Amino acid sequence: MAVEVKTILRQFREELIHPKVSQEAMARKVGISLQWYRQLESGQQQTTSWSTGNAMLKAFNTEREARGLTALTLEQFGLTIV
Repeated sequence: MAVEVKTILRQFREELIHPKVSQEAMARKVGISLQWYRQLESGQQQTTSWSTGNAMLKAFNTEREARGLTALTLEQFGLTIV
C-alpha cells in the first residue's frame, strides 16, 4: 500500500478550487514543463531557479486572488531558490 505524501506546493494547488487547477494548468501558467512541475510538487526536486520560483509565485497568487485567498510568499513554497 502506497503512502501519499502531500507537499506544501501540492496543498497550495489543491486549495485552488471552483474551478480546480490541475498540475498541467499550473505548469502552463508558470511556463515550465508538466514533468518539471510534477517533480517540484512531489518533492522529487526541491531546487529551482529564481525566475521559476517567481513565476510560480505570480501564478499561484493570481489564482488565489481570483478566489479571495491570501497571497503567498516565495518562502512558503519550501523550495531552494538558486
